Amino acid sequence: MSDFSIDELIIPATPNAPSWPDFEAATRVRNITEAEGFGTNDLQYSAAVLLPGWLNTKYDPKRMFVARVGGAVVGRAAYETLQGPNDDHAWLIAQVLPAWRNRGIGTALADRVELLAATENRHELIVYTVSADARVNA
Repeated sequence: MSDFSIDELIIPATPNAPSWPDFEAATRVRNITEAEGFGTNDLQYSAAVLLPGWLNTKYDPKRMFVARVGGAVVGRAAYETLQGPNDDHAWLIAQVLPAWRNRGIGTALADRVELLAATENRHELIVYTVSADARVNA
């Protein structure tokens, strides 16, 4: 097991904001894990392209958490909901760089967003994950 920490990432307002390097690092985690899962780099996006979606939270609030080892971002979790007094849904994702898997990091990230969902009384949890090992029913 490795020593790691999990912190909520402050989404930067601009690429010049202090948290921009961590947002870029979290975007790299996203791109690497999704390329691995989908088997293609076609769905890679830059941090600059993804930032507006993270800033537009009027209808779908979002939060991101990052896992760090020695200060380096090695994993990320995202938590997304909908506005509305009767909405009890939350979308969750946890992604860890391949070299850092099987050390409890993914579990800790998932636990963090699941706890947040429970705290907000969100009982319908939808998990997003991609995997090259997943069966495809055709």
